[in-house]
Amino acid sequence: MSGYDIKKEVKRTLGAITSASYGTLYPTLHKLLAEGCVDMQEIPQRSRPSKKLYSLTPQGQDKLTVWLRQPAIGDQIRREFLLKLYLAKTLGEQELRTIVTNRRLETELLLHSLQQDKQNAKNQQQQWVVDYALSMCEAEMNWLKQFESQFDVA
Repeated sequence: MSGYDIKKEVKRTLGAITSASYGTLYPTLHKLLAEGCVDMQEIPQRSRPSKKLYSLTPQGQDKLTVWLRQPAIGDQIRREFLLKLYLAKTLGEQELRTIVTNRRLETELLLHSLQQDKQNAKNQQQQWVVDYALSMCEAEMNWLKQFESQFDVA
């Protein structure tokens, strides 16, 4: 696949758990190419730069297999929303409500998107990842609703 296709595929199949920005994707592809883990084939295009297609090499498949067999390192959760919530001491209640309401609306959209992804899952592994992301999203929705109800009590 081309870098563009890889980014699109990651967003489509793994968007709930990771992203692939061009700023990290292309340096990673160049590193994998230098290590012999991927091959790159340039396809000439008319009136455009050549298209670069990357494919996994047997050496790359071996390294992937070794990585898959290793225990996963602990997750590092970075949530800008939680950071803003933590630092929101100086905001008024209405502004805080707006931040939380906006987060709930974004989370509702993600929840609907994940429900679609669940229906369109192509294999068991994709189903597992979507189910995990759905459970995390549902937990956040429950927490946000509880948080919003505190405003109604106060």
